[in-house]
Amino acid sequence: MNIPPQTVKRGIDYFIGGLIVWQIIIMIVYLVSGWPNREPYHPFDMDGRLTIPTLLQAGIILSISLIFFAFSLVKTKPGEKPRRSFWLTVAVLLLYAGLDEMFKLHLGFSGLVPIVGTKYWIGIYSFLIVTTGVLFYRDFKAVWDFYRPSVIWGLSGLGIAVFGAFVWEIFKYTLLPLLLSDFFPHRQIVAAFAEHLRITVEEGLETFGEILILYAVLLYAYKKLESWR
Repeated sequence: MNIPPQTVKRGIDYFIGGLIVWQIIIMIVYLVSGWPNREPYHPFDMDGRLTIPTLLQAGIILSISLIFFAFSLVKTKPGEKPRRSFWLTVAVLLLYAGLDEMFKLHLGFSGLVPIVGTKYWIGIYSFLIVTTGVLFYRDFKAVWDFYRPSVIWGLSGLGIAVFGAFVWEIFKYTLLPLLLSDFFPHRQIVAAFAEHLRITVEEGLETFGEILILYAVLLYAYKKLESWR
């Protein structure tokens, strides 16, 4: 069955658009249900375990991991890039990231490695991202040379996800306490909702970034499959 390329591309666009709309609905339900100082509706708890938002994020990351695993199974010529080791390494890292998003593994490991359950996980994840980029620079360049729009979408998504995960997490431990103590020292309800709003923005940006990365990977996979025909 030969599906027209424009039909496949349109299907990918609709799928990604649906994910974005669904994420917006999740953010609205979570934000409204927690106003002004209530427990958010549990199935839509963006900071919970095994809830709709966390399962969505985990599903996106694990889908990307699965695609990378599939590419690692494709035989390549000696010296050809991206190498199978590149696809496999990133797939394994994404597999852990997906399971971590689902079960909050970095919090559960705090008993074994004390820094893992604290804000120091930001440094650990940053190190892994930078190290992977350095070790597999030539492989990333090969992806860029093959289909640049995919890399642009992927880097845009990564930037949004990193901004949400790292910057807003740092904001939680630095500026937010100072702002609340200076302007609302005795308003616990304001502090509670500020944290609720921060979680909405942080987790929302993470998911939007991951959706763009999935879009980039799907476009790359589509173009790669087209080149093999």
